[in-house]
Amino acid sequence: MDENPAGKNIKQRKFPHSEEMEDAFKNKFGLKEYRVNQREAINATISKENVLVVGDNGAGKSLCYQLPAYLSAGVTVVISPTKSLILDQIQKLTELGIVARTLSGDQGYSDAESIYEELSKIKLLYVTPEKMKMNRPLIKNLSSLLVQGLLARFVIDEAQCISQWGYDFRPAYGILKKLQQDFPEVPMIALSGPVAPHIQEDILNQLQMTNPQVFTVNINQTNLKYAVLTRTKSWVMDCINWIKEHYPHDAGIMYCWKRVDCVSMAESLNKAGLLACSYHAGMFDQDREIVQNKWNENKCQVICATVAFGMGINKPDVRYVIHTFLPKSMERYYRETGRSGRDGNVSHCVLLFSDNDEADLSYVIRKDENMNETSKNRELDNLQPMVEYCQNTKVCRRRQLLTYFGGVDAEANLCERNAEAICDNCERLNV
Repeated sequence: MDENPAGKNIKQRKFPHSEEMEDAFKNKFGLKEYRVNQREAINATISKENVLVVGDNGAGKSLCYQLPAYLSAGVTVVISPTKSLILDQIQKLTELGIVARTLSGDQGYSDAESIYEELSKIKLLYVTPEKMKMNRPLIKNLSSLLVQGLLARFVIDEAQCISQWGYDFRPAYGILKKLQQDFPEVPMIALSGPVAPHIQEDILNQLQMTNPQVFTVNINQTNLKYAVLTRTKSWVMDCINWIKEHYPHDAGIMYCWKRVDCVSMAESLNKAGLLACSYHAGMFDQDREIVQNKWNENKCQVICATVAFGMGINKPDVRYVIHTFLPKSMERYYRETGRSGRDGNVSHCVLLFSDNDEADLSYVIRKDENMNETSKNRELDNLQPMVEYCQNTKVCRRRQLLTYFGGVDAEANLCERNAEAICDNCERLNV
């Protein structure tokens, strides 16, 4: 993937905004030190270049548009996939004294009109892609801002949702490719979770971003201890014994393949004296919210969930994530394991794997009547690197992950310096 040549020198460049930016970084946002590539991405964004930032949750991606929004004249429009993510961001910005608002489908006409009337005073306007697709008054007001020189930039949060190669594909994101057509003068910054280089390329193509600069921030999570264990016939009891041995009182997540597995796993854990709840897409929204709140408040220790337990999770003290089945892609696996150890303390990422998993999942994919042949082939292609990761018992797990995501450098393999979070392969090979 080619970067804008300017990006290669951006670390050495001095900008007219540099002094103001450093002051805001320290005194407005209360931060002390930039993360890898964070300053460079912010400089490129303030300089009105198109930017893609790739990194995990908690890697500092949000600052790459929030600080520029604070410093820039006009409104920064943020397209984000879920209301919970939006409300969380607005709450944090409000605490910093930065004016942020959201337009949602459940707002009445008068509420929306009041937001349009105060657009010139708003720094960040959050909307869902569905709202962008259905809202002509919004597009009209954005066009008016553009004429006034007050449309600062577009932000595409969770940009992996636009790629059908990705793990969070959202059809409504398809409307966003029109932004560069309708507002070619307005710069764009897209933020994506860790995805392979070919998905990064697809994101840029889908968004039709011209001359983009690409920055990767903090993909190597050094506090996570990766391990792949054989899933035996007694795997439920194996999980119970593992939790009791390692984290009998701490919070954890168990990802299960089917809804019925979530329910039965939670029942088994409860019988064993571990307070557990199930969470899956078949539950009512209100019931899922109750379960997640209980878990967040430590009234439930283990949450047994399908992949429906996804965006908006930000509990810092999750000590382990156990996958009881083979994830469908490296992207999904990395994202789900990254929900542990947000506080920086050592956390375990355990994957139970059986030699039959590939055949079982491939069969399910091929028989899925909701997918066309192209989608099925894409799913099968995504599955293969995950199988290879599980079967490779000689190469550092961390290095395998970083190699896949294109983030390997001379310092990438940190297991030899990281005794507490050494992966199972390095531990076995006495690295």
